[in-house]
Amino acid sequence: MPDKPAPPTANDRILVIKLGALGDIVLSLGPMQAIRAHHPAAHMTLLTRAPYVSLMAESGLFDDIHIDPRPRWTRPGDWLRFRRWLRGRGFSRVYDLQTSDRSCSYFHLLAPGPRPEWSGVARGCSHPHTNPDRNGMYTIARQAEQLAEAGITVIPPADMS
Repeated sequence: MPDKPAPPTANDRILVIKLGALGDIVLSLGPMQAIRAHHPAAHMTLLTRAPYVSLMAESGLFDDIHIDPRPRWTRPGDWLRFRRWLRGRGFSRVYDLQTSDRSCSYFHLLAPGPRPEWSGVARGCSHPHTNPDRNGMYTIARQAEQLAEAGITVIPPADMS
């Protein structure tokens, strides 16, 4: 059973991971808006792919948007640079809405040492989404259930304005 989520504070630094594809980005807008509402004073960063930067900048949800460098296993220097970036931002919580092998590897990249609270499916994360049927769930329902495990229980429909 995960620890009870810590209440949000003004000092929170939040990372949301959503790498794509376009339809998944659009379906994740409601959950992203719920994350912003849950952490209204936090500094929020999105980790995404280059094609989605302008769309997500227009959303107004994020203070920073960082393009996923997609480090290759054959290039350890790329992994080390990305690890320095992750550690250097001082994230207090990560919402991994991608929940892929790649985004889980980012959780493990932070070891050894302290890690931020992490909502996702990475083995050992603080707020795991453990539903064994999660892969058969519709995206919005899956993300709502994942966020509920992290203390965000109200997920409004996406505001596309």
